[in-house]
Amino acid sequence: MKPALKIRKQFILDPKKIEAVKKITKAKTDTEAINKALDIIIANSEIEKMLMSIKGKGNIRDVYNRVSG
Repeated sequence: MKPALKIRKQFILDPKKIEAVKKITKAKTDTEAINKALDIIIANSEIEKMLMSIKGKGNIRDVYNRVSG
């Protein structure tokens, strides 16, 4: 598998948020923290799509209230 293409970006970010994400994700660097946060958002989106596709089928309950609508 080919490694993912990396690009350099420049953002103005809240350092408290970066430190919070580093602590939550146990990331060692700001870049690692941001990448992990992006991975989490992407995964959550996929989970939400999956939940929406099975909503109303069977006895599956959204006990964490992750899917609205």
